[in-house]
Amino acid sequence: MGEKIVEQLLNVGLIATPADIFTLKQGDLEPLERFAEKSSENLINSIEKAKNIVLSKFLYGLGIIHVGEQTAIDLANHFGSFEKIKNAKLEKINGIPNIGDVAAKSIFDWFHNEKNLKLIDGLIKNGVKIKNLPKMAGAEKLKGLSFVFTGELDSMSRETAKEKVRALGGETPASVSKNTSFVVAGSSPGSKYEKARKKMVKIINESEFLKILTK
Repeated sequence: MGEKIVEQLLNVGLIATPADIFTLKQGDLEPLERFAEKSSENLINSIEKAKNIVLSKFLYGLGIIHVGEQTAIDLANHFGSFEKIKNAKLEKINGIPNIGDVAAKSIFDWFHNEKNLKLIDGLIKNGVKIKNLPKMAGAEKLKGLSFVFTGELDSMSRETAKEKVRALGGETPASVSKNTSFVVAGSSPGSKYEKARKKMVKIINESEFLKILTK
Protein backbone atom coordinates (compact mmCIF):
# COMPACT_ATOMS: atom_id res chain seq x y z
CA MET A 1 0.00 0.00 0.00
CA GLY A 2 1.90 3.00 -1.28
CA GLU A 3 1.38 6.69 -0.58
CA LYS A 4 -0.88 7.24 -3.60
CA ILE A 5 -3.22 4.44 -2.57
CA VAL A 6 -3.41 5.81 0.97
CA GLU A 7 -4.27 9.27 -0.41
CA GLN A 8 -6.92 7.74 -2.64
CA LEU A 9 -8.54 5.86 0.25
CA LEU A 10 -8.48 9.01 2.39
CA ASN A 11 -10.01 11.12 -0.38
CA VAL A 12 -12.95 8.76 -0.92
CA GLY A 13 -13.55 8.44 2.82
CA LEU A 14 -12.78 4.73 3.17
CA ILE A 15 -10.16 5.40 5.86
CA ALA A 16 -9.51 8.19 8.34
CA THR A 17 -6.98 6.53 10.66
CA PRO A 18 -4.43 3.71 10.27
CA ALA A 19 -6.80 1.41 12.18
CA ASP A 20 -9.42 1.83 9.44
CA ILE A 21 -7.13 0.03 6.97
CA PHE A 22 -7.91 -3.22 8.74
CA THR A 23 -11.65 -2.86 8.12
CA LEU A 24 -11.34 -2.67 4.31
CA LYS A 25 -13.08 -5.29 2.16
CA GLN A 26 -12.41 -6.26 -1.44
CA GLY A 27 -15.75 -4.78 -2.47
CA ASP A 28 -14.67 -1.38 -1.11
CA LEU A 29 -11.67 -1.28 -3.44
CA GLU A 30 -12.92 -2.74 -6.74
CA PRO A 31 -14.95 0.34 -7.79
CA LEU A 32 -11.93 2.61 -7.33
CA GLU A 33 -9.63 3.82 -10.08
CA ARG A 34 -6.50 1.62 -10.56
CA PHE A 35 -8.14 -1.29 -8.72
CA ALA A 36 -8.97 -4.38 -10.73
CA GLU A 37 -10.31 -7.54 -9.11
CA LYS A 38 -6.85 -9.09 -8.73
CA SER A 39 -5.13 -5.98 -7.36
CA SER A 40 -7.86 -5.43 -4.79
CA GLU A 41 -7.70 -9.10 -3.78
CA ASN A 42 -3.90 -8.89 -3.36
CA LEU A 43 -4.15 -5.79 -1.17
CA ILE A 44 -6.82 -7.31 1.07
CA ASN A 45 -4.71 -10.46 1.45
CA SER A 46 -1.71 -8.32 2.43
CA ILE A 47 -3.79 -6.45 5.00
CA GLU A 48 -5.03 -9.72 6.50
CA LYS A 49 -1.46 -11.02 6.74
CA ALA A 50 -0.34 -7.77 8.40
CA LYS A 51 -2.84 -8.28 11.23
CA ASN A 52 -0.44 -10.73 12.87
CA ILE A 53 2.72 -8.88 13.80
CA VAL A 54 5.69 -9.48 16.07
CA LEU A 55 5.91 -7.09 19.03
CA SER A 56 9.24 -5.53 18.01
CA LYS A 57 8.00 -4.81 14.47
CA PHE A 58 4.79 -3.33 15.83
CA LEU A 59 6.72 -0.98 18.12
CA TYR A 60 9.02 0.07 15.28
CA GLY A 61 6.04 0.68 13.00
CA LEU A 62 4.44 3.10 15.45
CA GLY A 63 7.01 5.72 14.44
CA ILE A 64 7.92 6.74 17.98
CA ILE A 65 10.68 9.37 17.87
CA HIS A 66 14.11 7.90 18.72
CA VAL A 67 12.81 4.32 18.45
CA GLY A 68 14.67 2.58 15.65
CA GLU A 69 14.64 -1.11 14.82
CA GLN A 70 17.14 -2.12 17.52
CA THR A 71 15.49 -0.04 20.25
CA ALA A 72 12.15 -1.65 19.40
CA ILE A 73 13.79 -5.07 19.73
CA ASP A 74 15.37 -4.10 23.08
CA LEU A 75 11.97 -2.98 24.40
CA ALA A 76 10.25 -6.15 23.23
CA ASN A 77 12.91 -8.41 24.69
CA HIS A 78 13.01 -6.59 28.02
CA PHE A 79 9.28 -6.30 28.72
CA GLY A 80 7.96 -9.27 26.74
CA SER A 81 4.48 -7.87 26.13
CA PHE A 82 2.87 -4.76 24.73
CA GLU A 83 0.82 -4.15 27.89
CA LYS A 84 3.96 -4.07 30.05
CA ILE A 85 5.62 -1.56 27.72
CA LYS A 86 2.52 0.62 27.63
CA ASN A 87 2.30 0.72 31.43
CA ALA A 88 6.04 0.92 32.17
CA LYS A 89 7.35 3.69 34.39
CA LEU A 90 9.94 6.08 32.95
CA GLU A 91 12.72 4.77 35.19
CA LYS A 92 12.06 1.19 34.05
CA ILE A 93 12.41 2.18 30.39
CA ASN A 94 15.48 4.27 31.16
CA GLY A 95 17.07 1.29 32.88
CA ILE A 96 17.23 -0.78 29.67
CA PRO A 97 20.79 -0.98 28.28
CA ASN A 98 21.32 1.16 25.15
CA ILE A 99 18.19 3.26 25.78
CA GLY A 100 19.21 6.73 26.91
CA ASP A 101 17.31 9.48 28.69
CA VAL A 102 15.98 11.15 25.54
CA ALA A 103 14.69 7.94 23.95
CA ALA A 104 13.19 6.74 27.24
CA LYS A 105 11.29 10.02 27.69
CA SER A 106 10.05 9.85 24.09
CA ILE A 107 8.73 6.31 24.60
CA PHE A 108 7.11 7.15 27.94
CA ASP A 109 5.45 10.29 26.57
CA TRP A 110 4.16 8.44 23.48
CA PHE A 111 2.34 5.90 25.61
CA HIS A 112 0.84 8.64 27.77
CA ASN A 113 -0.71 10.47 24.84
CA GLU A 114 -4.46 9.89 24.64
CA LYS A 115 -4.52 10.12 20.84
CA ASN A 116 -1.86 7.42 20.55
CA LEU A 117 -3.66 5.11 22.97
CA LYS A 118 -6.87 5.55 20.99
CA LEU A 119 -4.99 4.53 17.83
CA ILE A 120 -3.69 1.38 19.55
CA ASP A 121 -7.17 0.48 20.79
CA GLY A 122 -8.52 0.90 17.26
CA LEU A 123 -5.84 -1.34 15.73
CA ILE A 124 -6.49 -4.11 18.25
CA LYS A 125 -10.26 -3.77 17.94
CA ASN A 126 -9.95 -4.16 14.16
CA GLY A 127 -8.05 -7.42 14.40
CA VAL A 128 -4.35 -6.60 14.83
CA LYS A 129 -2.72 -9.27 17.00
CA ILE A 130 0.66 -8.49 18.58
CA LYS A 131 2.88 -11.44 19.41
CA ASN A 132 6.32 -11.78 20.89
CA LEU A 133 8.87 -14.12 19.35
CA PRO A 134 9.27 -17.32 21.36
CA LYS A 135 12.58 -17.69 23.15
CA MET A 136 14.81 -20.25 21.47
CA ALA A 137 16.94 -22.78 23.31
CA GLY A 138 20.18 -21.11 24.36
CA ALA A 139 18.53 -17.69 24.20
CA GLU A 140 21.70 -15.90 25.33
CA LYS A 141 24.29 -17.76 23.28
CA LEU A 142 24.77 -14.93 20.76
CA LYS A 143 24.74 -12.19 23.38
CA GLY A 144 27.44 -9.64 22.65
CA LEU A 145 27.65 -10.59 18.96
CA SER A 146 26.31 -8.55 16.05
CA PHE A 147 25.49 -9.73 12.54
CA VAL A 148 25.04 -7.60 9.42
CA PHE A 149 23.46 -9.27 6.38
CA THR A 150 24.09 -8.52 2.72
CA GLY A 151 22.95 -10.34 -0.41
CA GLU A 152 20.28 -13.01 -0.69
CA LEU A 153 20.27 -16.14 1.47
CA ASP A 154 19.15 -19.51 0.10
CA SER A 155 17.64 -21.18 3.17
CA MET A 156 15.69 -18.23 4.59
CA SER A 157 14.93 -14.56 4.11
CA ARG A 158 17.24 -11.99 5.64
CA GLU A 159 14.43 -10.90 7.97
CA THR A 160 14.03 -14.48 9.24
CA ALA A 161 17.80 -14.73 9.74
CA LYS A 162 17.76 -11.51 11.77
CA GLU A 163 14.91 -12.81 13.92
CA LYS A 164 16.86 -15.99 14.67
CA VAL A 165 19.90 -13.95 15.75
CA ARG A 166 17.79 -11.73 18.00
CA ALA A 167 16.02 -14.72 19.56
CA LEU A 168 19.46 -16.01 20.57
CA GLY A 169 20.46 -12.70 22.15
CA GLY A 170 22.47 -11.26 19.26
CA GLU A 171 22.07 -7.91 17.54
CA THR A 172 21.43 -7.10 13.87
CA PRO A 173 22.49 -3.52 13.14
CA ALA A 174 21.66 -2.06 9.74
CA SER A 175 25.20 -0.97 8.91
CA VAL A 176 28.77 -2.23 9.21
CA SER A 177 31.03 -0.73 11.87
CA LYS A 178 34.31 -1.67 13.51
CA ASN A 179 32.22 -3.27 16.28
CA THR A 180 30.37 -5.63 13.91
CA SER A 181 31.14 -9.27 14.78
CA PHE A 182 30.22 -10.85 11.43
CA VAL A 183 28.98 -9.83 8.01
CA VAL A 184 26.90 -12.66 6.53
CA ALA A 185 27.28 -12.55 2.74
CA GLY A 186 24.69 -14.24 0.56
CA SER A 187 24.51 -14.19 -3.23
CA SER A 188 24.97 -10.80 -4.95
CA PRO A 189 26.19 -8.95 -1.83
CA GLY A 190 25.97 -5.18 -1.79
CA SER A 191 28.14 -2.33 -0.56
CA LYS A 192 28.22 -3.70 3.00
CA TYR A 193 30.51 -6.47 1.74
CA GLU A 194 33.15 -3.99 0.54
CA LYS A 195 32.78 -1.93 3.68
CA ALA A 196 33.37 -5.05 5.80
CA ARG A 197 36.55 -5.81 3.84
CA LYS A 198 37.86 -2.28 4.32
CA LYS A 199 37.12 -2.36 8.04
CA MET A 200 38.57 -5.88 8.31
CA VAL A 201 35.30 -7.25 9.74
CA LYS A 202 34.98 -11.04 9.52
CA ILE A 203 32.87 -12.10 6.51
CA ILE A 204 31.11 -15.46 6.61
CA ASN A 205 28.88 -17.29 4.14
CA GLU A 206 25.43 -18.71 4.78
CA SER A 207 26.72 -22.17 5.67
CA GLU A 208 29.05 -20.74 8.31
CA PHE A 209 26.22 -18.61 9.69
CA LEU A 210 23.94 -21.67 10.06
CA LYS A 211 26.69 -23.49 11.93
CA ILE A 212 26.93 -20.60 14.41
CA LEU A 213 23.16 -20.80 14.97
CA THR A 214 23.14 -24.53 15.60
CA LYS A 215 26.42 -25.26 17.39
